[in-house]
Amino acid sequence: METQLTAIEPGSMSRPKGTVTLLFSDIEGSTQRWERHRAAMPDAVRRHDALMQAAISAHSGHVFKTVGDAFCATFWNAVDAVASALDAQRSLNEQDWSAIDGLHVRIALHTGSTDERDGDYFGPAVNRVARLLAIAHGGQVVVSGITADLVQGDMPPRSSLRDLGAHRLKDLTQPEQVYQLVAPDLRVDFPPLRSLNALPNNLPLQLTSFVGRETEVAEIVALLEKSRLVTLVGTGGIGKTRTALQVAADLLDGSGDGVWFVDLAPLSDPSLIASAVSTALCVPPARDRPVLDVLLADLKDRRLLLVLDNCEHVVAEAARVADAILHTCPRVKLIVTSREGLNVSGERVYRMPSLRVPPRSDNLRAIDAAAYESIALFADRATAADGRFALSDENAPIVADICRRLDGIALAIELAAPRVKVLSVQQLSQRLDERFRILTGGSRSALPRQQTMRALIDWSYDLLSDREKTIFRRVSIFVGGWTLEATSEICCDEQIESWEVLDLLSALVDKSLVATELSGSHQRYRLLESMRQYARERLAQGSDAQSVQRRHATYFCRLADDALALGLTTPTKEWLESQAPELDNLRAALTWTLVERNDVQAGAAAAGALYRFFDRLELHDEAIRWCEIALGTKDGLPVRTQARLHYALSFLCNNTGRHQRGIVEGKRAAELYRTAGDQTALCRALSGLVLHLSQLSRNEEARALGLEALGLARQLGDARLTADTLAKYALTLDPTEIDTARALFQESVSIIRGLGWADALVFTLIWWAEAEAKARHFDIAIALSRKGLESASPALRTVIHSNMAAYALSLGDIDQALPAAREALADGVKLQLPMLTAYAIDYLALISLHSDMAQSARLAGFACAQLAARDAQFTATEQVPHDILMAQLHEAFEESELARLMNEGAGWSEDVAIAQARAI
Repeated sequence: METQLTAIEPGSMSRPKGTVTLLFSDIEGSTQRWERHRAAMPDAVRRHDALMQAAISAHSGHVFKTVGDAFCATFWNAVDAVASALDAQRSLNEQDWSAIDGLHVRIALHTGSTDERDGDYFGPAVNRVARLLAIAHGGQVVVSGITADLVQGDMPPRSSLRDLGAHRLKDLTQPEQVYQLVAPDLRVDFPPLRSLNALPNNLPLQLTSFVGRETEVAEIVALLEKSRLVTLVGTGGIGKTRTALQVAADLLDGSGDGVWFVDLAPLSDPSLIASAVSTALCVPPARDRPVLDVLLADLKDRRLLLVLDNCEHVVAEAARVADAILHTCPRVKLIVTSREGLNVSGERVYRMPSLRVPPRSDNLRAIDAAAYESIALFADRATAADGRFALSDENAPIVADICRRLDGIALAIELAAPRVKVLSVQQLSQRLDERFRILTGGSRSALPRQQTMRALIDWSYDLLSDREKTIFRRVSIFVGGWTLEATSEICCDEQIESWEVLDLLSALVDKSLVATELSGSHQRYRLLESMRQYARERLAQGSDAQSVQRRHATYFCRLADDALALGLTTPTKEWLESQAPELDNLRAALTWTLVERNDVQAGAAAAGALYRFFDRLELHDEAIRWCEIALGTKDGLPVRTQARLHYALSFLCNNTGRHQRGIVEGKRAAELYRTAGDQTALCRALSGLVLHLSQLSRNEEARALGLEALGLARQLGDARLTADTLAKYALTLDPTEIDTARALFQESVSIIRGLGWADALVFTLIWWAEAEAKARHFDIAIALSRKGLESASPALRTVIHSNMAAYALSLGDIDQALPAAREALADGVKLQLPMLTAYAIDYLALISLHSDMAQSARLAGFACAQLAARDAQFTATEQVPHDILMAQLHEAFEESELARLMNEGAGWSEDVAIAQARAI
């Protein structure tokens, strides 16, 4: 039968929330009935569904999900749930089900706290009732101990609860006291419950709930259907053992001779593995035969699942034993947990991922955060440690940050969460840099290596060879990942040859200490943050820390120079894909060279080279800060380096609206490039100055520099520079010379298209549109802007929408201006572009003039304050609608009242201003 999942739309506002009683039901043996009675089953299921729905609704229950023939419902109280289950069984018993050889429904009831999201319910109570249902029989109603306590003295007439004793469910946590609903017209006698008590196994009791991992469990079960050996590999503490146990519990019903768990962690002698397995399976030894031979003979005809846990320190012998079992015992399946695979024939390796963490967001709500496994685990363990803890909208972003910084490692979260007894989540987050002191205090009954993160990583580190330890320490110098090429250059010396690096990295990957990931078409490596901090401490204790740090800085400063050269000739998308993954490494190199002043010359050159890289990542302010730090070192920087830094600042000021400063920096750069005799760089500096000056309508000065830049570009024979300077020079022409400007723009576009330079085409269309707008050809400007949208990056789309709003407002076309301004505002906020956000708010202030002039004044005050705070100005494009706005505001208000309103808006937070603008 094909199982269908049907989500029930949220009903009325009265559906149960918080602590509820859950009713789960399903038809026993429905799959077999569908196979045998395919024609009769549809009608039978329809009747079953109607009876279940009626019984649930009659007692104020809410069906929130149906899965095939299974019902999932909630009730405000346990009494109604019990009455509903009784009515359902009675109604079902009255029907004739002979067409399908009978129909038997099992029902389970449990009460607990739940988290309701989008009409569905989540939490340990939901998992618990599902496990309770799994042990029941068709026709039986089973009730958990807590639900039984709640209904005592208030049972339906002539009904009672029969105590079936304590039973271990497949969640492996504390046993559940189970009761059976008894009534005169219900079946009374059933076989023993199918709990762990009744099935052959030695699965250990777990004292905490199993949170999340539904996807992983399903994937591992699916792998076991294809292969008899599945090895779960992953870094220490990621949750391999707990997941393996849960998979084993879920498979217990179909295991025949049971499920058997063998923990190999305590073994120091690999030769004892076979004995440990024999002991777990109660296989008696024989004096005259090897233990493994006796074990294989016993297992030869048995059908069972064997879990071998913690094999990393005895991996070779574990592989030998597993291989022997696979070849000799055809009905035995194995789940193995280890830091690395066994590397035997038929093995399927499953790499355990970290628990899911949400992306960075300051607006994460508790209801959304709880859907992420890492946060659900943190909340569960924090609540267990301190009943006052609750996940809220206020603390959810902080908890998410904690889980991200702990890499979603289950053990790290389990160690951190109980700290809420003595630390607020804010304090815990702040102290995570001391993580190896914070992440202590695990269960005293756990193995020593599982009681602290340091001990856990110590365990893994001690299993490495000396050369593996060396490379593990050295790769901690990287931040945010690295490539094989970087490792070969930075981590090699007389101790480790470059040709050894791949094998050593592969060994660390196999041992789950280093992770691999694809960035575009390139393979990258990374350390989880806890691993990196541990390895960094180990590196700092050695004698090679400084030399490794210097090689790291040298490599990435050189990469910055290479990135600048590539950025001038490579399409932006491909260029960013190759360079963006190194952002954190570049930052680390700049910090070491400039902030810590270890190599100011190299750091200053790198800071000046990275302007285009930071610009494309919309990190303008950060790039400006690095350039300012470099220029402030006073270390006698070479002329070319100084010139590069001033040019970088001029370039970055253009994209942040700081044209006055951009002119100062650009002139200084041009002066220094003249001194250095660098004609190409001088041409770029002059071209940048032209843009700044034209944006402030200083066209005569801009035109003179534009002619010089264009002459240099043609003299150099540089097609890219020629196309760029043509467009910028055209921007300086008077509106009366628009025909000449168009010819220059056309020439620029022709060169750009011949070069296949997509980014430059978008910029040229933007500038061309601005020139048309100066000539008051706003319709043409809008048409050119729309053409630019076709291939613009997200940031440039924001610029274009902003400009289109300005052009439409200049035409007085509110209908066309409003959607463009809204797009510019939404993208400006999303991409964190404060100047474009301010421009969009100013446009919306003009648009709202006729509906709320006071609000328009406040919005204008906010926009002006934002520009002033950043030493930025309205450019020619934005100035036209702003002048229209201010003229009407001055006409509508007395000067003192207008100043008051604008000052009120200037005092708004950005969030308030954005919210008010979005309402327009």
